[in-house]
Amino acid sequence: MSVYKLVDLSEYCIAKYFEQIVRDQLTTIRLLPVNLKVRLFFLLTQRGLIDDSNILVLLNSRTQVFDFHDCHITDETLSIMSKCSLNSQIERQRQISTTIDHQTMPVLNPTVVYINDRISDDGWIKFIHEYLNLRKIHLNNCPLITDKSLYSIGQCCHRLIELDLNGCMNISDEGIKELKCLLHIKSLGLAQTSITDMALYSIGQASFKHMLQEINVKQCQNITDDGFMYLLSNCPNLRTIGFLHCPKLTELSRQSLGPHTHQFSYVVWSIPV
Repeated sequence: MSVYKLVDLSEYCIAKYFEQIVRDQLTTIRLLPVNLKVRLFFLLTQRGLIDDSNILVLLNSRTQVFDFHDCHITDETLSIMSKCSLNSQIERQRQISTTIDHQTMPVLNPTVVYINDRISDDGWIKFIHEYLNLRKIHLNNCPLITDKSLYSIGQCCHRLIELDLNGCMNISDEGIKELKCLLHIKSLGLAQTSITDMALYSIGQASFKHMLQEINVKQCQNITDDGFMYLLSNCPNLRTIGFLHCPKLTELSRQSLGPHTHQFSYVVWSIPV
């Protein structure tokens, strides 16, 4: 019979009754040691229990991966996190702020962010200008994210290696063009966006074209063989590629996936009959 550690049982109880604990014992949660906040933040985000109303009590300086895939957050969460950047806190100190929340805010240094659904350009752009060291950004199924956000990513996130925009239907060719000066992009998710061949041309001319190893253009309705083959010819290190349900791609695109040009480890495609 296994014996659970007291800390594990405590974490389980806090997670199970989190809403009640935040409501009744807010000060106690705020005063938890950082190592416990790290573990609780991970556990609660995995359970989808973090939202705009409670995130501040568990924010801490050690968490660098913020996985909000299963959480219901909005621009308000991004605004709270933006106020926790080093620059924001220095500015508040300069202005001699006396607000309790400002004094107790931790300094954040996020490197990985996973977000779904309910954020907009306004919230994201403010956030991105506070955190320039992001390495991985996943903005999935965010209909309010547009090319404006990509402009900010292109201007601010020079260390970025992974960008997932799958399901962001308002991303277009103009936004992809704004990424051209990034140097380190290895993975790019563009499934179910509004890109055309022009976006693939931009990727094939981008500074990261030799770094790119993975791309997903699933259900991109307007890309054709011309753009697809241009991408392949200019991105020699592609290893993983997905082009399911792209109605304008033909057998010509599949035939261009020759072993003499690329060493693919994973390819998913469907070609219309």
